[in-house]
Amino acid sequence: MQLSFRLGVIFILLAAAAWGLGGVAGQFLFQFYDVGAPWLIAVRQIIAGVVFLGYLLCRGENIWAVLQDKEDRKDLLAFSFLGLLGAQFGFYYTISLCNAATATVLQYTAPIFVMLWMSWKNRCLPEGREFVGIFFALAGVFLIATHGSLDSVVLSPAALTIGIISAISLAFYTVMPFRLLQKYSTTLIIGWGQFLSGGFLCIFINPFEPSGHWDGAAVAAMVYLIMGATVLSYSVFLVGLKVVGATKASLISCAEPLASIIAVVLWLKTPLTLEDLVGMTCIILTVVLLSLPKK
Repeated sequence: MQLSFRLGVIFILLAAAAWGLGGVAGQFLFQFYDVGAPWLIAVRQIIAGVVFLGYLLCRGENIWAVLQDKEDRKDLLAFSFLGLLGAQFGFYYTISLCNAATATVLQYTAPIFVMLWMSWKNRCLPEGREFVGIFFALAGVFLIATHGSLDSVVLSPAALTIGIISAISLAFYTVMPFRLLQKYSTTLIIGWGQFLSGGFLCIFINPFEPSGHWDGAAVAAMVYLIMGATVLSYSVFLVGLKVVGATKASLISCAEPLASIIAVVLWLKTPLTLEDLVGMTCIILTVVLLSLPKK
């Protein structure tokens, strides 16, 4: 059955909100249950990867094809480790250093790096609107990091650095798999990316030794993080994307940092100053500017 445009928009909004709340669920586990970021990321990635690949197997698809071609395998490994692992590990590790809202908004500077890469690749300078976007992004990061004063840094250098690295990895994650996605389904590439990136972290941590302490609320947060904020949200987003289109989906996805900001303030009682909120607004405006189609 063909979805209506309105229902497609609702699906994109639900997916974006679910992603934003996923970061908040991660902060909840870090803040109240002392769960280690590497352990959480490894377990989340592996289980999500198994779910995606298992779904494709149940549909009778050949999930091994991408591993049998040398060039495809090389691109998949680069996507998994430099893109997906960098984006996800950087995102959740940044949350453990500050809060979900700040980590989400810092990662939302990724379109700036995509734009700079495309400008360099095409040997052309950014256009006027793109320069405005760069200004808003830099202003937003400056306000979040310093609250407007050069004499103080309120965001730790580690959180700022890793947050920006996660944005660069997300930019790579966005641009890099284009060739693979022309040959294979998005679900297959994401599934292998999740599984391989989580498996790589098992070199450093034991996923069978739970980190932190657990009760019913912690387990519920972890289940939501894996199934709600990863598997279901991704699936719902793809359904909405087919109806709404990439440009509108990018704009609607700005609901993700908004959901994260609202949740960390109302649910986790994380204090955000006026400077934080203005800085976050600047970065969200950057995403909106860069997502609008060129005339």
